[in-house]
Amino acid sequence: MNTPLILIIEDEQALRVNIADIVAHYGFSVLSAPSGEEGVRIALECKPDIIICDIMLPGIDGYDVLSHLKQSPQLVSTAFIFLTAKSTRADTRLGMDMGADDYLTKPFSKEELLNSIHARIEKLTKIRQNQVHKDESIEAALERMTCLTKAERKVFHKISLGLTTPQIAEKLFLSQKTIENHRVNISRKLNLSGPNSLISFALRLRAQNADDHFLDNLPYISSHS
Repeated sequence: MNTPLILIIEDEQALRVNIADIVAHYGFSVLSAPSGEEGVRIALECKPDIIICDIMLPGIDGYDVLSHLKQSPQLVSTAFIFLTAKSTRADTRLGMDMGADDYLTKPFSKEELLNSIHARIEKLTKIRQNQVHKDESIEAALERMTCLTKAERKVFHKISLGLTTPQIAEKLFLSQKTIENHRVNISRKLNLSGPNSLISFALRLRAQNADDHFLDNLPYISSHS
């Protein structure tokens, strides 16, 4: 991945500057904020790869910052490291349940900071590589979908919604035998085999493209069909 951008959210100036100096010294791009509100603003604007955030902040605290940022689709893969003066099991569980990736308990060493950052970068790299593979898989699926007829695409769309053959027949005002014939033809055209392969493929395709509403926007298909 390109040079990672790291945002530091820490109200204690000396610590904030010290962390920023270490991060910059080891070749990372760095931004900093003295409050949760400012950190949220910068994060939404600049989309950092990693956020290092103190829990105890003036105004909104670190938990609030994490909660705000996890609602942004553009920051779902951003790694989040909490800084805390105390780290009880309850504190750690709360942060992890909210989506935090790691905790650093003050005082921490330069090595602990860098180890946490490098671990997050390794994880981010794998996530983004997997996303590339998913995107390539979707492109291949798009090519195969073009061979389906209008009726087959409508049936496929209903399958992707998790509907059974009787439910699809009722929705499309067709016989169950007609739906079964469409399912056979769809599976053949998409080179799928096995009793559940078509269902699995349709659900997986929809899940991978939920944000883009891929299936809802296929030619001849609408979510109300």
